[in-house]
Amino acid sequence: MLSTFLGLEIARRALFVNRSLIDITSHNIANANTKGYSRQEGLIVTSPAVSLPSIGIIGTGSELKYIRRVRNEFLDIQYRDESRIKSYWDNLKGSLEEVEYILGEPTDNGLSSTISSFWNSWQELSTNPESMAVRGSLKEQVQTLISFLSHLRGELVLQRDQLDKDLEIQVNNINDIAVQIGALNEEIKRAYIRGQSPNDLLDKRDLLLDSLAELVNFDVSINEVGEAVINIRDHLLVGVNNTVYKMVVSDGRVLWEDGSSVHLKDEQGRLSSILYARDNIIGIADDRGYEYETGYIGVIDRLTAVIYQRVNELHRSGYGLDNSTGLNFFTLIDDTKGITAENIKINDLILQDLNKIASASISDAPGDGSNALKIARIKDEFLIDGSFTVEDYWRNQISMLGIISQRAGLISDNQKVLVDAINNKREEVSGVSIDEEVINMIRYQQAFSAASRILTTLDEMLSILIERTGVVGR
Repeated sequence: MLSTFLGLEIARRALFVNRSLIDITSHNIANANTKGYSRQEGLIVTSPAVSLPSIGIIGTGSELKYIRRVRNEFLDIQYRDESRIKSYWDNLKGSLEEVEYILGEPTDNGLSSTISSFWNSWQELSTNPESMAVRGSLKEQVQTLISFLSHLRGELVLQRDQLDKDLEIQVNNINDIAVQIGALNEEIKRAYIRGQSPNDLLDKRDLLLDSLAELVNFDVSINEVGEAVINIRDHLLVGVNNTVYKMVVSDGRVLWEDGSSVHLKDEQGRLSSILYARDNIIGIADDRGYEYETGYIGVIDRLTAVIYQRVNELHRSGYGLDNSTGLNFFTLIDDTKGITAENIKINDLILQDLNKIASASISDAPGDGSNALKIARIKDEFLIDGSFTVEDYWRNQISMLGIISQRAGLISDNQKVLVDAINNKREEVSGVSIDEEVINMIRYQQAFSAASRILTTLDEMLSILIERTGVVGR
């Protein structure tokens, strides 16, 4: 015969299981709007059965085996892969828009029109070489061009400096995230060793991994005690036993603390985007020992150098109204530095005496403007790569900037759609639905009430046995 106490134990287990399920549901509802939270559910299994003589095997109820997170690891990997690409193009798009705004092309007041006015001023001097008003107008137009070139370069340098600051900020963010993940690894490891499921801690770590994916490319693996081991290419960022390897920024370069270089994947993460925008779109700083092979600072300096050298070459061969010759029209502000848009000026001798502007090709010919005409016609010379005039070169560079910017915008928009779609799938799997949780709560409440009723019934049965056994026949 079955013991009544077995029924009590089954009812007790049912109460505990359903109360635990209600607690889990309450936790889900409380965190419905918590960023990074994964819906939790209890895994209920039948408790070990017992074997009784003449009856056989009989069940003993149910028990809560563990509480698990509802999470799809594949979607997490996919989300982070696409998120780091999105972050790269979002950031690059912003940098390109800043450069486009600084350069301000195409407009009627941009550099292209200013260069055109510069050539026109020389053209006008060629027809009125003796006019001091025309010479004065030329001087003002040249000053305008020099100021414009210097301003553009200065604004780009400021933008580059801002990217340097952003680089340090993001490296610090990566280090902070790595430290937090290392600390969480320790807590998670202790829970794993105790046989517990640290679901909320795992959610926090996954949220940090999502944030890290926006900044830098990495590979992550989970070891047998639940620690997340993170590698950036061939170098550890977070190892076992709360070991964290930090990054530093030194002389504009991203290094590990041991001095080795951090190797980043192209077109992945904000860090890679900052470096590309700074070094390839804006230009590498000359005080770091690089040449301006790429970047719009390099474009402006190259354009400046071509104008500087060719105008000086022709000007030296001409004659001023005072028969002066062999004079450079442009000079450097600082002779120890190279030809850049911020380091050129009109020759002081010319500023002091506009008669020294060499408009003539021969001496003692005040009405000759042929040398000024030669300078004006520089605009038609293929001085850059043997294929571009000065203005064509500038227009080509602006066109390339527009194409790159448009491409960045398109990829950024497409990645947003893709990332949002993947995130929606993650939410479908891991997100909390209030309606579903309320339905579950009602189910668990009804099961709890039924278990309570069983317990009450068994209590009444025991009372009858205790109070009435042996009473009959007295």
